[in-house]
Amino acid sequence: MSEILLVVDMQNGFMSEKCRHIIPTVIKLIEQFLAAGKLVKFTRFINTADSNYVKLIHWSRLMQESETSIIDELQPYINNNIFDKPYYSAFTQNFSNFIFLNKISKIYLCGVETDSCILKTAIDSFERGIEPVIIEDASSSHGGQQAHDAGIFLLKRNIGKNQIKMSDEVLEEMS
Repeated sequence: MSEILLVVDMQNGFMSEKCRHIIPTVIKLIEQFLAAGKLVKFTRFINTADSNYVKLIHWSRLMQESETSIIDELQPYINNNIFDKPYYSAFTQNFSNFIFLNKISKIYLCGVETDSCILKTAIDSFERGIEPVIIEDASSSHGGQQAHDAGIFLLKRNIGKNQIKMSDEVLEEMS
């Protein structure tokens, strides 16, 4: 079984003060996964002027490099391990190919936004027969705790309550 830690959209444009508290936990997870010889990849959301985000919900952020860049704290870990995506889910053609070629059977998810990008990626993973695990204390939403909690609630209903774990639990299972 091949596993991956997927760090979702830890970008300047998403990292409000409501999200920054997860950074040390995300770094700890990255370092422990790498030390265990496991894969660590990142996603980066890039919006476009003709997207439904702009057309339907009038949200035109994350188009400029200043917002789309991965936060400084994670730069030392990136090393060309980024999958760009134009929508909520990480499951672009490139990411899907990577998952298939590397025979990934389990995806640990952390980052932002629990109620959209993490939620959609987890459900897409689930529907593809890949086990998703959401690391709750390493995930957040710039919409605040209520949005994060709503995402966790929906994830428990849609992929199973046992798929939501805390970072210490994940790290203990690894050792």
